Amino acid sequence: MRHNFKKITFVLLMLLVKFVSVQGQDKLRIIKDQEEPISITAPELKNLDFDLSTGGLKVAPRLETYYVIQSNREHPKLADEKGWTYQHHSDIAAWHGRLYVGWNSCEIDEDTWPSRELISSSVNGEDWTKPIEMFPQGVSTPLRMYFYLAPNGRMLIIAGLRENHEKTKERDKKALIVRELHSNHTLGDVFTLKSASTTNSKIPLTFEKSPDIGFIEACRHLLSDNVFLQQQDYGNMVDSAERMKWNNPENWVGDDELKKDADDFGKGMSFFVRKDGALVGLGKKRWVTISYDNGITWSQPTRPESLITGNGKVWGQRTSDGRYALIYNPDLKRRWPLVMLTSVDGITFQDPLVLNRDLPQKRYEGLHKDPGLSYHRGLSKWNNDGSFKDNALWLVYSLNKEDICVIRVPIIKTNN
Repeated sequence: MRHNFKKITFVLLMLLVKFVSVQGQDKLRIIKDQEEPISITAPELKNLDFDLSTGGLKVAPRLETYYVIQSNREHPKLADEKGWTYQHHSDIAAWHGRLYVGWNSCEIDEDTWPSRELISSSVNGEDWTKPIEMFPQGVSTPLRMYFYLAPNGRMLIIAGLRENHEKTKERDKKALIVRELHSNHTLGDVFTLKSASTTNSKIPLTFEKSPDIGFIEACRHLLSDNVFLQQQDYGNMVDSAERMKWNNPENWVGDDELKKDADDFGKGMSFFVRKDGALVGLGKKRWVTISYDNGITWSQPTRPESLITGNGKVWGQRTSDGRYALIYNPDLKRRWPLVMLTSVDGITFQDPLVLNRDLPQKRYEGLHKDPGLSYHRGLSKWNNDGSFKDNALWLVYSLNKEDICVIRVPIIKTNN
C-alpha cells in the first residue's frame, strides 16, 4: 500500500510539473506572438522606387509569366467569347497532372451583374484551355477560393450561391454551391452545399441528394473544415459557433479604436504551418494570428510593425525545399510590386525578390479596377494532389483586374 501511495504521488507530481511546464511554454508563446508573430527583415523594402514596376528590386531568377486570359473587348473570340473586361478573384489548383485556374468575370465593373465564374486548365502551365463556365451563369458568385481536395481524394469546386443580381458584397456571402472535378477532368452535377433563405428559383438540390456516397462524404469534410472556410471573408462560411472569435470585434481586448479597426479583420485570409508547428493566419490590412491547436483557438490578431501592406492579399506557404515564402504588395495603397520573401522557420522573412517585370497599362476602365497585381494565391494542401510534378512555386494573380496570369518561380536550393 505504501509503495502504491508513493508511486501515485510520484505520477501526480510529474503530471503537475508537466502541466506547469506546458503552461509556461504557452505563456512564452503568447508573449512571443504578441511581439512579432512574423518578422520582416528587409531594409530594401523601405526605399522602393514606385516609378518602377519592380520598385527597383531584383526580379526572381528564371521567373516565368503566362496569361490564362487577356480581356479583349474588340476581339472577344480571343478571350472569353463575350468581350468582358473585368477578371478577378482567382484561385489555382493541381489535379491529375494539370493545373487549374478559376476566377470571376464581370462585363465591366467589380462584383457587378452580369457576372460569372470561369475555369481553365493547362498541362504545362504555359498553354491554357479556352475558359468555360465553372457553374451555370446566374447561380454562382465569386469566392476567395474555389478548389477543395477532400481527404477521400475527391476534388470539389465551390462558389458562392447567388441569391439575386445585385452587386455582391463579401459580408453577405453565406451560402455555397458545389460540383465535383472528376479525375478524367470533367465536371459533375451542380448541388447546393450550404443553403440560405432566398427566392432564387435556380437553386440546385442539396448535395445530400446526390447518389454518389463518396461525393457526399467529400462535401461533409469540406463543411467541417473550418480553417479552409475561414479563407472566405469574415468567417461567414463557418457556423457562427465555430468561427474565429476575433471575427466579432466585441471579443477583442483593447480600446474602442482597436475594436473599430478589428471590424475589418478576416478579409482574404491565407494559412500555413510554420516550422514550430504553429498555424499562421494572414489577412489583409497586415493582420496576423496564430493557433497552436490546429485552428481550434487563435491568438488575438496583431499587425506586425515590419509587415507593411494594405488592402492587397498576403499569401504564405511552405515550398518544396522545406523553406517558406511570404508574398505580398509592400505598400499601404499600391498593388505593385509583388514581392516574395523567404524564411527557414516561417517566422523571420528576408531577401525580397520581385515576381513581376514591367507593369502594363490598364486597357479598360471599370469600378474598383486597381492597377497592379492583385489577390495572388498558390498551391496548398487544399488544392494540390501532388500530381503536377515541378520543382517550382506556382501562383495565380489578377493583372490590373482585367487579365489572369500565372507565374512559375523555380525553387533554387540554398545552403541554409
